[in-house]
Amino acid sequence: MLHNALICGLIWSVMWSVYVFLILKFYPFSMLHDYPKDIQAAATIEKPAKAQEQAAKRFGAVGGLFIFGVLLAFGLLRFHSEQASFLQVLKYIFIIAMTWNVVDLLVMDWLIVCTVTPVWIVIKGTEGCKGYKDYFFHFKGFLIGCVYTAMMSLLFSGIDYAILRFLIWN
Repeated sequence: MLHNALICGLIWSVMWSVYVFLILKFYPFSMLHDYPKDIQAAATIEKPAKAQEQAAKRFGAVGGLFIFGVLLAFGLLRFHSEQASFLQVLKYIFIIAMTWNVVDLLVMDWLIVCTVTPVWIVIKGTEGCKGYKDYFFHFKGFLIGCVYTAMMSLLFSGIDYAILRFLIWN
């Protein structure tokens, strides 16, 4: 189970990474609040037009539904042919979700943002801001992400378990 959950977690991490990259490329204004304060203050992003705001919301909604739909599917596919306890489903979903949280910290934040800091990650007007090298800022985000990951895992495991128990295992 662990091996399969880690593979699904890596797949889910790639999906999240692509999703975040696309948001940063096309709708950076919608992610500005996730950056350190000095970057937020220095950013010279133009206020988006209504159409651009709506497009960002649509992309966020569709992308989010797809990514979270895949998380639900991972649990359903793993347990559809064998009965499992809620705790087993929860552990499986938690491992997948926590894998993303760890990949986000180590790869996306610490490696790409803090260490490499490629041009595509730097918001217009924030070149040279110290926030790009703030490892502790991202670690705090990781800790907050641990709480959200636990809550999200409970929710999605509950949904998966209910579908499995009442619709699939009967």
